[in-house]
Amino acid sequence: MRNIIIIPARKGSKRIENKNLLKVMNKPLIFWTINFAKKLKKKNFDLIVTSDCKNIKRICADNEVNFLKRPKNLSGDNISMHKVIFDTLNNLKQEYKYIILLQPTSPLRKLNIVENAIKILDKRKNFDSLIHLAHDTSFTGKLKRKLWKPDYDINKRSQDIKDKLVPTGNIFVYRSFLYKKKIVLPKKTYGLILTKDDWVDIDSSKDFALLNYFLTKPKNRRILVYNN
Repeated sequence: MRNIIIIPARKGSKRIENKNLLKVMNKPLIFWTINFAKKLKKKNFDLIVTSDCKNIKRICADNEVNFLKRPKNLSGDNISMHKVIFDTLNNLKQEYKYIILLQPTSPLRKLNIVENAIKILDKRKNFDSLIHLAHDTSFTGKLKRKLWKPDYDINKRSQDIKDKLVPTGNIFVYRSFLYKKKIVLPKKTYGLILTKDDWVDIDSSKDFALLNYFLTKPKNRRILVYNN
């Protein structure tokens, strides 16, 4: 049974305008995720981009990639990605084994990440989804009525924080039965942890600057161009 790669790329963005079209190494940001996914397409994968953006539709046409126009009611800031996946599958009307979600805003992913993720879920039948994670050494907490409450031991150094993890945005994988007739949220999600590679999930101009900094390193440029 085939798998489906979905690239979500809506037009609107609160923090950074048209971020999926920002130029990265002289190409629109979304190009690099499309380029990555096309390398997988021949290996039992279908590929589709879902968006409400005419420019992205043109990029898909130029790269011979299937495009699905996303309805207005699924293009807002607060729309769940699960609803976007459900809408996409309803339009495709085809059976798939796995749904692979690739965000254009996280382009620094190696090609073997998809194969590794599928191997894990093939082996671990008790998990219904997979998420890619990275270690987080930041000090965080909450402010309640102007009272700061850290969620860490105040005596701990940043290098000692080893149990905090955040999604990289590089890949999300779901078993298709979660979207068979209605949306069933994953109950058991496997955490695939990034080791030493750089990663970025672009949500602000600072994140975009971080990507450009990472791309000063030849190894990261190779990941983008060759996906080794």
